[in-house]
Amino acid sequence: MRLVVTGGGTGGHIYPAMAVAKEIVAMLPNASVLYVGTERGMEKALAQKEGLHFAKVRSSGIMGKSPLVAAKGLLQASMGVRDAVGLLRKFRPDVVFGTGGYASGPVVMASWLLRMPRAIQEQNAIPGKTNLALSRLVQRVFCAFEYSGQFFPDQSKIMVTGNPIRKSILEPTRDQGRSFFGIEPESRVMLVLGGSRGALTLAETGVRAANTSGHGVSLILATGTEYYSKVVQELGAPSEGGIEGTRIGNIIIRPYVHEMAMAYAAADVVVGRAGGMTLSEVTALGIPSVIIPSPNVANNHQEHNARALEEAGAAVVVRESPNTPAEATEAALRIMFDETKRRTMREAALKLGKPDATIDICRELVALARQGA
Repeated sequence: MRLVVTGGGTGGHIYPAMAVAKEIVAMLPNASVLYVGTERGMEKALAQKEGLHFAKVRSSGIMGKSPLVAAKGLLQASMGVRDAVGLLRKFRPDVVFGTGGYASGPVVMASWLLRMPRAIQEQNAIPGKTNLALSRLVQRVFCAFEYSGQFFPDQSKIMVTGNPIRKSILEPTRDQGRSFFGIEPESRVMLVLGGSRGALTLAETGVRAANTSGHGVSLILATGTEYYSKVVQELGAPSEGGIEGTRIGNIIIRPYVHEMAMAYAAADVVVGRAGGMTLSEVTALGIPSVIIPSPNVANNHQEHNARALEEAGAAVVVRESPNTPAEATEAALRIMFDETKRRTMREAALKLGKPDATIDICRELVALARQGA
């Protein structure tokens, strides 16, 4: 089998594409997989780090831009379709799989023009504009949330699978995670996720938690690159640099946690944003969460993502405000020290989680490939 995966711009689009690519190879060792994205996006470096072959197309944002920027983006996307047609004719995939972001637009469009089997996957409760447009051209739309289906025009294409997550996320044990970070087995652990660049509210929440948590609590603060120095300075930690970050007592501070599987395994509660992939990972693992939806995303989709968990009893949602660091810290500590609440939230999260999403999507892609266009 020959598979093209495409998606980029943010990790939320890239990681599901890579999860599917790697699972296909695990299922079908003779499969050939090509990741197609833009030259300047994160996807090139991440795909190559995972050992995936990468090819580039030109593309740029169009939706929600000024008329001039949108016109330039449309020209880039048009050239990207031409790039993608050439790539697809050369690689001859049996199926094309897109995960959204403007990188996937030209590739899925080209697969439609060439009448190749094709599918897309939506990570959020409210679909992105690229995927809404592409849904008219594909044979299958994989959704993370039941709620998403109502936004797509053709319900017959919808499959609610959950988000494809990396198999490695599910593997480490609690003891392995805590040993990796040098955390005592009996400690309560709060994991604060600021994302790759970071978010000021989450950086401030991490500082607040570090200053108020007290004995018996360990913290893993993934600050993001933008706020790492600020958090280190405010907590008076040794000013070490690099991806290994620094540590002061029971507080581990890193600009970015590459070993997320270990961090999740160690955590009793996660505090973070409401990206579709993060929520899919914490529910698959059954980790209670305190979610601070970003107010700076299209269609407020993060709050819709978060409310789905809150309504099920798997999370506490704290809206962004000047009081957010205090409210989020208090909520996380309350969960960590209430055994009954933590157990109830864990069970609710596991009911929502879809750890088999990657396998389910891969099986459907194989079926699409066999059916043809």
